[in-house]
Amino acid sequence: MRFILLLLLLFSFGWTASYNEIVKKIQAGDFAGANSGLETMVKSRWRTGEQERAVVLYVENSIRLGKLSDARRYATQFLDFFPKSRYRARVETSLAVLNILEKDPYAGAEMLRRVLAYTKNPVAAARARDLLSQIFSADLLSINELQNMLEKGIEEKQTRGLAQLALGQRMQRENRYKAATYWYGEAKKNNPALEERVDKLRSALEGRSAGHPVILILAPLSGPHAELGNYMVQGALLYSDNLKNKARLQIMDDRADPVTALRKVKQALIQDSVVAVIGPLLSASAATVAAWMSERAPQIPLITPTATDDGIAEMGRNIFQLNVSSARLASAIADYAMNCLQINEFAIMSPFGDYGSLMSDEFQRAIERRGGMILATQNYVEGLPDYQNEFKLLRDRKLTLDTRRMNMSRGNTNVSAIIRRDSWLRDSTLAFPAMFIPSTNPADAGSMASQVSFNKLRAGALLGSSGWYGREFLLNAKNQAEGSVFSVAFYNEGENLKAFSERFKSRWEKEPDKSRVAGLSYDAIRIITAVLPNSGSLPAAILQKKEFDGVYGKIIFSRNGANESVGLIAVEQGKFTEKSPSCEETPAQ
Repeated sequence: MRFILLLLLLFSFGWTASYNEIVKKIQAGDFAGANSGLETMVKSRWRTGEQERAVVLYVENSIRLGKLSDARRYATQFLDFFPKSRYRARVETSLAVLNILEKDPYAGAEMLRRVLAYTKNPVAAARARDLLSQIFSADLLSINELQNMLEKGIEEKQTRGLAQLALGQRMQRENRYKAATYWYGEAKKNNPALEERVDKLRSALEGRSAGHPVILILAPLSGPHAELGNYMVQGALLYSDNLKNKARLQIMDDRADPVTALRKVKQALIQDSVVAVIGPLLSASAATVAAWMSERAPQIPLITPTATDDGIAEMGRNIFQLNVSSARLASAIADYAMNCLQINEFAIMSPFGDYGSLMSDEFQRAIERRGGMILATQNYVEGLPDYQNEFKLLRDRKLTLDTRRMNMSRGNTNVSAIIRRDSWLRDSTLAFPAMFIPSTNPADAGSMASQVSFNKLRAGALLGSSGWYGREFLLNAKNQAEGSVFSVAFYNEGENLKAFSERFKSRWEKEPDKSRVAGLSYDAIRIITAVLPNSGSLPAAILQKKEFDGVYGKIIFSRNGANESVGLIAVEQGKFTEKSPSCEETPAQ
């Protein structure tokens, strides 16, 4: 036992002597000489204290020697193993330096911003402040990256002023003089030491106009909708080269939150010469921003590429919707059924979920406004292999209705009386003039269509919505699809879509999204570009032009800025065929 204790004492003494020698070598600038000793220590069993400090030194020394992969490996392990270490800020600063050296200055700057926010160590704070200052001065960050950092918060006012100065200079170089003037003012306010430099920069802007116009893009780049937000930005950027000197793009993350979206718009309009807004992506945010802009900025068009809630475009003459609203899709199929097919009574099989509920409600309103009647509605859960129970409930309601009508026609007092009800339900096929099934995807729509006659129901016409459009519908429905009709937001397999898909894949190395976010965002930028520059009202110019060739087909704006371009598709001889809403035959495309 005494021998073991003696060995431990000798080992501890030897380690301390070795550590002190390593420190002396580092202080003397002999980094290569210090490296072997540090490497031995970091590969031993880790403990707090002296070895903890040795890991910090090893990370810093590895950066000096250019051994960046080793430095990153041990820095990352250190943060996991010593989460409460007093050297945490020092190691995170080393990681920030690694990010900068590996050509990711934004990640490095973000790490330094966080270090500056939490560290109580004045030496660590000074180091982080100095590195951030160098990043800003070296012009390593883009406009969007600088704005993101400022939005997240730079606690130390002097450093915040330096970031604002760098942002102002970037804006000035892009000829965005209104924005440059704004950020110079903010820099001077936060960092008085910059006063002389700021005044000199601002004096160079005197007499100049607001500079290049800016198109603001509001997209959810964080949170659950970030993937769609990225498609939105990528679609817009794909056309940005065509803007040339007409305008600059400004991208802001609205987080799919209405309050954030409105705040970002207000901020952008104060800071920059915004001439148009693209977005927001979701209906709730789009409606919030549209309501404010229609009152406070009616000269600036807002084009939401994807929002489908009805009535957003009606909020103002400067508000436009590219995606066709659910109400317009429901109205189109209701009009066709009642005017062209001469059907007045309908059943609805509605899938649970927001889309199914919305489309079913809109279809019912559209039918009732036109004097038609919904005889029965049945909900179902999409994706199940068998809907026998749901169809049985629908048949039961139809039998009840047929019974009442039969008894009334015969003058029976008890209009609900029926003999052998169970045998009727078991043996009889019951008929609806038409059945509306707003499935969210073509596979489920086909499955539902194929089960109608199997469950002893007959529909004079099967009607649907844009969720039906896809080859899976034809495959699953087979012969039952023949004669069915559904409405779609766009119906195009032409050259525009092909050219866009090829350009998108070439630029971003992936296919555009099937939900059409990228393509509609691309169209939104094209529409703004088509009316720029314009000495008059941009919203008026868009309405005057009215029709635009889009990626997915024609975009036709109504007087209130909503897209009226609704297609009607029928299945004829096993193929999709476009139908005319005026009941005329349309050649297949």
